[in-house]
Amino acid sequence: MFLTSGQETYEAGEVIFKEGSHGKTVYLVSSGMVEISKVTRGKKFVVETLGPGAIFGMMTFIDPSPRSATATALEDTVVDLLDKEFLDREFNHLASDFRQLLVTLVRRLKKTTDDFVRASSLQATKASGTIRVSFKSESDFFRAYIGNLAKGGLFVKTGKILPVDTLLNVEFTLPDSNHVIHTTGKVVWTRSKDKGSDKIPPGMGIQFIDISPEDEKLLKKYIESFKFS
Repeated sequence: MFLTSGQETYEAGEVIFKEGSHGKTVYLVSSGMVEISKVTRGKKFVVETLGPGAIFGMMTFIDPSPRSATATALEDTVVDLLDKEFLDREFNHLASDFRQLLVTLVRRLKKTTDDFVRASSLQATKASGTIRVSFKSESDFFRAYIGNLAKGGLFVKTGKILPVDTLLNVEFTLPDSNHVIHTTGKVVWTRSKDKGSDKIPPGMGIQFIDISPEDEKLLKKYIESFKFS
């Protein structure tokens, strides 16, 4: 039996907390149904649906960071609030190494959930195909890199022009690196053969729209290293 400090009631469709918000309250569903969801690339993905007896909101209690998902009442719902002082006291009684283990597990679970939602989003997007780009040197990469697009992008020299807004899976490796960057790209502008020349070849400007945080960080670090070299 959990020690509670209060109770809250939500109507159907009412948000209990939003993804990205702050808070350490842990909830227990007393009656009703709660949907846990995440938004990626403007689309909502349902992670889990919870009924009476289910606990949610505990991740930010263990790892005090922004909420990793949104909780919404699917019907008229009553939730109990687990007593924060009791939880703090019990958590602090744990050995520090064990507390760190729990924090690590929570962070790994968050990342796994993010990766799953991102993969589901990519599958739902149904990209038209995959384009693989290789660069022989740093200068080749920087001639192709487009920095004035959100999250960056690439100019792909090709005579096979795709329509603007076409989605593609893009794979490329940075020069002198074995790490393959995978992202979804969107064709944002094109230059056809009749408008191209030897100095301005035909091709497509592809914007990165779903690059992972790890790949985005690696790409940014690579670019910054040449800005100041």
